[in-house]
Amino acid sequence: MLLSIVQIIIALILLLILYFAYFKNSTLGKLSVFVIFAAIALIQLFNGFASLISGIDFLNFLESIFKGISGLIVFAELVVLVILTFFSKHKSKVSLLNWSIIGYIVLVLLIEFNVF
Repeated sequence: MLLSIVQIIIALILLLILYFAYFKNSTLGKLSVFVIFAAIALIQLFNGFASLISGIDFLNFLESIFKGISGLIVFAELVVLVILTFFSKHKSKVSLLNWSIIGYIVLVLLIEFNVF
């Protein structure tokens, strides 16, 4: 139940970041949205490959490799978002956008470490 609530909060945060990216023309928002959606697409790709070959016994090693790569993509996404938020020249003066990105990073980390 708590995981479902956190996933809803993450979706609302993503919608807020999308709002700042495309309606307020924030460069940090646009870059963040690009990173987040590219990571989601890559994660879906590798998880799809893993589930596609999960029924074949002699390819189990590939399934674990694909799942490992998709886990690494999540952490790479979060590292890129931290770099964009704190160390990039594309700073945002809107604190709500910065806090939304930080909230997204924290919640995704908590989900990845199976806190919920």
